Amino acid sequence: MSLASLTAAFPITETVTSDSADRNAPEPLADLFRRLAGTTLAHGFLRFHTPESAAESAASCARLIDGFEGSFHPFAFDWLGREVALDVRAGETRRLVIVVDPGGGEYLGTECDLDEWHEVVAGEDDALAFSFYEEWRAADPSAGALRRDQAVGYKVPLFLGGEDEVENLHLVDREVYFELCTQAALQVRDLPPGTPISEVTSAFGQ
Repeated sequence: MSLASLTAAFPITETVTSDSADRNAPEPLADLFRRLAGTTLAHGFLRFHTPESAAESAASCARLIDGFEGSFHPFAFDWLGREVALDVRAGETRRLVIVVDPGGGEYLGTECDLDEWHEVVAGEDDALAFSFYEEWRAADPSAGALRRDQAVGYKVPLFLGGEDEVENLHLVDREVYFELCTQAALQVRDLPPGTPISEVTSAFGQ
């Protein structure tokens, strides 16, 4: 597994202990959980789940993404509160990584398996927007390291017309933000074309 490149690019800055290193983790992720469960890279840029937090996030992702339950399993989450998950369906010969994006109200497919994903994140493609993370940190240096219950969320989510700019970011409770985005995304999906969305955006304090 290409974890050495990842942790060299983004050093481990915190580790929380888990009572079940790889217990209840799907077999394709058991070794990853055994090695990195509960670790934080680069002061919150990327954080690896414990088995317990992964199960909670899997339930959240399933509410947002049809077909997620039983097919994908989260193993990490990034500074923007996006969940990184692996295809764990039985019989898959090449298991690909997806990224569930609450701010976008959708998931993003990749063409990367687990090893390739870590190499891509550690490489020059900036797959999880590290340069944007650094820009946010420079704009709000008092924020400090992100706790595991925190994320940097969009004041107005992208799927509601929010700008992908530092000015549209603020520190949020990660689980509350994911749930608010999920509720809003599901409402928007059911609206007829042209329906005003002011009532949906009000949930974000806009």
